[in-house]
Amino acid sequence: MGIHILKETSTPAQHVWIRVVGFGVLIAAAVFWMGLRGADLRNLGPALTLWIGALAAVGLIVNKRRKFLLTIAGLFLSLGVVETTMLAYEEFVKAPAKKYSYEANVPPGWIADHRLVGYAFRGPVELLATATIGNNVIYEGVPYQIDDRSRRPCAAVQHPTRHALFFGGSFAFGEGLSNDQTLGCQFQKISGGEYESTTYAMMGWGAAQALIELGVDSLFADIKEPSGIAVFAFIDDHIYRTTWKIDTASDFADYPFFSSKENGALEGPFRASDRWTLGLKLGFFGFLRTVSPTFRNLVKPSWFRITSDVQAVITTARVLGAARKLYRARFDGEFIVLLWPRSRLDSLLEDLFVDELANLDVPIILVPALPGDPERAQLHPKDGHPSSEETAWVARALYEEVLTRNY
Repeated sequence: MGIHILKETSTPAQHVWIRVVGFGVLIAAAVFWMGLRGADLRNLGPALTLWIGALAAVGLIVNKRRKFLLTIAGLFLSLGVVETTMLAYEEFVKAPAKKYSYEANVPPGWIADHRLVGYAFRGPVELLATATIGNNVIYEGVPYQIDDRSRRPCAAVQHPTRHALFFGGSFAFGEGLSNDQTLGCQFQKISGGEYESTTYAMMGWGAAQALIELGVDSLFADIKEPSGIAVFAFIDDHIYRTTWKIDTASDFADYPFFSSKENGALEGPFRASDRWTLGLKLGFFGFLRTVSPTFRNLVKPSWFRITSDVQAVITTARVLGAARKLYRARFDGEFIVLLWPRSRLDSLLEDLFVDELANLDVPIILVPALPGDPERAQLHPKDGHPSSEETAWVARALYEEVLTRNY
């Protein structure tokens, strides 16, 4: 029996039609994807990997002798399936992310990168803030008054005798609350006008910003009462905002971080913008996180200066100790760390944090939980930020402690 060698029987004309049909289908698929998904960079990873894999497959059909195209087609089509699966996971399985929007009668740029603190609202301005999680409206059209020093002021007080300065993140800022509902303004109201409050906090800030702000004379030039208190409203996430955090650094190149040596000395502030090699890494990380759902859900680079929660707790306590020294050098008063009733550290870490603060002579106030239904303490069942009721409870507990301790 003879051996018959099968030869390719397609003609050049057939090759042309295969190319025309194959590439036409690819172009049509790309147009269909754009029409279906829009020109969103977050879809680029799945779309591009599938398109390159299909392109290699068409090339393999046209020219079967180029076997490397089989490898390319298989690799990119497999990656495209993974990317598409992760994109579907984000959209249909993963809990939706919180989205913010603001309205203001000012040009774009009311929130801006800020070399000192990473980013800040730019005032004077009144913003109407809205936040949603999926189809749930967390708050809508809430007015934020921001002054020319990026602070949230309270109503004017006729004859205050003391000041109260508030630092921290969104809990101290009063996310979702109007100015008069914030911790600082509720404290001012409860004091009967003895204290005039000013809020230096901002959503996403931590102890690093408090320390840095207290070193800037111009931020306190209009604080007329030389005596008073400063309050840092602490929540558990602040230990990760004080120390190196890859996501924050990639989004805000000037966000400040600190580290600490074994002898207790602080190092910093560190900023990604200060080191071009780190900036390149973060830029590449940010790009991949934007275009690839697989990367942003599964890949977490470990470019940290702080390698454990214990180190983060110790560094945060030392930053707050340094902030207390700056405050007391500027004013006649006391710098207090207030531990919010919710969003507290694990008990062992909290004990360590309290011990570290005590060793640095930083006063601590632990506010008990708001009595009754825990949901009353929250702005919304799907959002853990404090309601105006819990904020008033914390403000009253703070005022009573200040009176008792005679700060």
